[in-house]
Amino acid sequence: MTPDEAHELYLREIAVLEAEGQSANATRDANNLFFGYPYDDYIAALRAVRDEVEERAYLAIVAATEGVLQQDFRARTRMKARVPLSKTARTLLRNREKDGRRVELEDILDAWAREVLGLKAVIGEFKQLMTHRHWLAHGRYFVDKCGVPTGPDFAYARACTLLDQLRNVDPAFPLRLPSMT
Repeated sequence: MTPDEAHELYLREIAVLEAEGQSANATRDANNLFFGYPYDDYIAALRAVRDEVEERAYLAIVAATEGVLQQDFRARTRMKARVPLSKTARTLLRNREKDGRRVELEDILDAWAREVLGLKAVIGEFKQLMTHRHWLAHGRYFVDKCGVPTGPDFAYARACTLLDQLRNVDPAFPLRLPSMT
């Protein structure tokens, strides 16, 4: 799933929830999940569902962006031609494999920031999303200290800005590995 697809899915889910909220018969229809709910409880339940849809969309958008960056990174490690980040990517991958570790998203972002100085600010802004992403992905058991808005539209805007800036550096971004099929 791409960040665009994750955001589009979020918008569709919100439209469905809003349509459900407009339904005057939702609590009176025996076939409806909310049958018999008092109106205030019904609205609270819809709000809880919407909150969860927003959290899931945020996670999906950031994860999809990570997927794009990871795939591009892997392709750059195999590039023979001199493309931005290719030499750095090979070195980083070799060092991580030697240590028995995988290349994390933060490693890739840091490598881009070192390689292309003009990307430092936009990468820093995207990295701010990672605190909330970690909180969501790791069970929400610790205090979320994100410090920036945590809505899916905000995450999508930051992801698009980052990906657009990387396309400005290398019009071929994101590079892809050849299909194995």
